[in-house]
Amino acid sequence: TACISYYLYGGYFPRKGAQNFVENLSKVIERYGGRVLTNHRVDKIVIENREARGVVARGRIYRSSIVVSNVNAKTTFLELVGRENLDKDFIDYVENLKMFPSCFMLFIGVDLDLSGYPILIKNLDEGYEVVINSNADSLLAPRGMNSITVMTSASYTDFPDRETKEYREKKIEKTREILQKIEKIIPGISNHIVVIDAATPKTFERYTSMPEGAIYAFDQSIHTHRPYFKTPIRGLYLVGASTFPGGGIEAAIISGTICANDISGWRLK
Repeated sequence: TACISYYLYGGYFPRKGAQNFVENLSKVIERYGGRVLTNHRVDKIVIENREARGVVARGRIYRSSIVVSNVNAKTTFLELVGRENLDKDFIDYVENLKMFPSCFMLFIGVDLDLSGYPILIKNLDEGYEVVINSNADSLLAPRGMNSITVMTSASYTDFPDRETKEYREKKIEKTREILQKIEKIIPGISNHIVVIDAATPKTFERYTSMPEGAIYAFDQSIHTHRPYFKTPIRGLYLVGASTFPGGGIEAAIISGTICANDISGWRLK
């Protein structure tokens, strides 16, 4: 349904990119008396008598009668909630949820005029796609520069453990391989790179706690029964790619809206 709606009605993106959307959302939260704590990885969700009572982060307990988890459902239930607080049937259900594949991405800044290129370039034969972000939004790069994102499929097991020499070598090898392919469509790009960064499945896992570095959480097939946003733990809710309507920024935002409306008691009349 989500894919069809893009074709029928088109898609939208925030000016200055997703980071700008997050920063503005943070401002709204703070405007209404909330606090946004960055670099605070949650270690545990406090459960008392099968009810959520807060979270533990950096050794401190933050008490709350409602906890909304944006972390993948597997991480939420099996690590943060704990198996001891869940029924065996529910644990089996969560464990059997199949993850969506991951990818390898390059984020590149170049001092090259790319205005003659389309925003999206796909090469299905070689299995990669290039997005020239600054051709869609000029605010995503300084004047005279361009911002490029390259994506290709990759498996979690393709890469050794992070922080190892083998891992770094694999990232460099994969980066060179992709750049050679991009040279065929944007000749000379390698000589105009100002900044470049690479992300592997293990990068995504590190920053999002997403098992296997899955980029859309669970498998997107019709056979996948995603967890409901209301959980077996009273006061604990799920939002994000793990739950309805699925993966992607727009879908994740919709899941948050559904959850917030339910918590606040809002009903469509």
